[in-house]
Parts: sequence; C-alpha cells; structure tokens
Amino acid sequence: MEDRIIRCSLLGLTASQLQTRFLENGLSSLDAKRVFPWIQAKSLQPFNVMTDVPRKVRGILAEKFSLDLPKCIALQQSVDGTKKALLEYINNDPSSDSLQNSYCNGIETVFIPEENRNTVCVSVQIGCAMGCKFCHTGTQPLVRNLTSSEIMAQIFFWKKIIEMPTSQENQAIIFSNHKPITNVVFMGMGEPLLNYEHVSCALQLLLGAKAHNFSRHKITVSTCGIVNEHLDNLSQFGVKLAISLHAADDITRSRIMPINHRYNIDCILAAAKQYLERSNTDYITFEYLLLSGINDTENDALQLAKLLGRIHCRVNLIVFNSWPGCNFSGSSRETVNHFSRTLLSRGIRTLIRKSRGSDILAACGQLRIQ
Repeated sequence: MEDRIIRCSLLGLTASQLQTRFLENGLSSLDAKRVFPWIQAKSLQPFNVMTDVPRKVRGILAEKFSLDLPKCIALQQSVDGTKKALLEYINNDPSSDSLQNSYCNGIETVFIPEENRNTVCVSVQIGCAMGCKFCHTGTQPLVRNLTSSEIMAQIFFWKKIIEMPTSQENQAIIFSNHKPITNVVFMGMGEPLLNYEHVSCALQLLLGAKAHNFSRHKITVSTCGIVNEHLDNLSQFGVKLAISLHAADDITRSRIMPINHRYNIDCILAAAKQYLERSNTDYITFEYLLLSGINDTENDALQLAKLLGRIHCRVNLIVFNSWPGCNFSGSSRETVNHFSRTLLSRGIRTLIRKSRGSDILAACGQLRIQ
C-alpha cells in the first residue's frame, strides 16, 4: 500500500505553537513570525503569495503543511436566510477506519445573518456524549473531538464563502450579505468543555490582536453544565458563558439531561457565580428550552426566578425545534409568552430567542449528521 502524504494543518495553531512546529521541521522562529499573520490576520492566504517569506521556505511549507479547508458536502439555505454547511474533514490517521466513513469526519456549522451582525455557530466535536433527550445532536454518538484547526476551519470556510458573489459550492445559495463575521458562538455539535484544549486554542486565535481580533463580548461558549477545571480556565478569556439549564428542579432536569446526575443545579449555579467573579463578564446566560407539559408551567417559572434571583443573568427562552423521531413537543406561543412575563415580573431579564433555520434543521438542538 502506498504511503499517504500527511501534511499538518496550520489553521488552528497559535503563534507559539506555529513557532514550535516550524522549529521541529528545520524552519526558524522568524519564518513562523512572518507566516502567522498571513494565515490568521489576512484570512488564509496561500503559501505562494506570502511575499515576505523566502521562496525556499514557501516550498517547504507547501510540502509539509496544509491550509486546506474541509470539503463542503452540502450547503443549505433557510427561508429566513440562515445557512447550514455539512463539512467533511480529511482524517490524517492512515490506520483509522474512519477514512472511508464521512459520518466519522463530518460536522454541521451554521451562518446566521442579521441586520447588524453576522454570527457563525461552530461545532467542537463529531457527535456528542451528553445524551440530552431533546437534542438531535445527542442522538448521534460521540466519534471524536475536533482539533483546533478543524474548529478554525469553520470560521475560515464562512469567511471565504461570504466573500463570493455567488457560492461556488452551490449556485442556488446566494450571499447578499457580504459584511464580515461579527460574532462566534460555540453552540454547534458537541460539548466545548470536554474539548477544552482545542477550544482554548481557537479562542486565543479569535481574540488575538494579531490574529482575528474579536471582542470577548462577541464570543459565547455554551455548556450543558459541565463543572470542571476547564470552566475556571475559560474565565481567563472573559468570553460570554451560556449554560443550558432547561429545568428549575433536579428531578425534571435529570429526566431530560443525564448530565444533571453528575452536576446538579446547585453545583451549576455556584460555578456560574464563580465564573462571573473571575471572568469580569456582565452576566451569565441561562438557556431554557420550553417543552410542553414538562418544564413550562407558571410554577416552573416562579421556581426558576427564585433560583436565579441573586445571579446577574439573562434567561434565553427557546421554542422547541422539532426533529425526526423526537418525543417532545414545544410549548404554545401563549405559554411561552406567559412564562416570559412571569420571569420579567420577578426581575429576571428574559428574552424569547428567535428561532432561525428550523426548516433546514439548523436551529438550536437540530444539528446532526444524517
């Protein structure tokens, strides 16, 4: 069998990681310093246009390293303008059975255009191990973590495709909004705090002044309620934190979110307060998915208000987005509005999140590789 040429992706390497990788391959620290902005700050320029990099070095780069983006298997557009892409990564492990299985190397990522901002929703794992009963992604078993390069590739993919007058991936998808990406949310497939090593590298690149230079206020990391040392480490970045709560008592939450057996509501609230203190963020966002007959009564709202009354927070009420084979139904609009009014009357800042992309299974909780 002919040996496969394995080229290391540079998309997700921080400046220090790039320097280390270059030194390991006989290149210099100066070479790394020159190349880094071409990749990150200048939106992924190919090696042959890096004019301040010696020609010999460019040849070595092309031979040993890669700036390739994943293959776009499908690109869909919702009636509301939301776009969803199915991306397939190249598996660089020649011994892996997943080389022949795109299921093992595919993720979905979403682009959400709005009048005043453009948001990219990134995935951090292929599949998910959390098993939340209401989540479509949770029905797909965890295959593996994404690398930082695979996470950043989602950002580069949307940056590239936004710049095209008409998508070369799919001529039916028209991008009329060519404004830059303003927000990034780690709310796609997988649990960020169970892939912290690679998520933290991606955050360094997104926030770095010499890289993508996003404001920390424009990045949100979501967790289903993992309370480990990585949550404390995340606070150093000062990014927004969104916690999927979805119930006001442990019995209900354990019923729909198995992770609650390990990290219950009291544990989560204590960690949220600590994150506020250490991250210097203005508030914690608690996500609350309203499920008919399960967590949507007035008593649920009152209990939730009591729980959150002493935390600087915002509650995002989410209307359930159905998916094939699910056993839940969403609360009525009247119930959602009443739940919101009850929280507001108790001094809890509350927003009803507008569902985007549900017709193409791109909304909250709908992502899954078919």
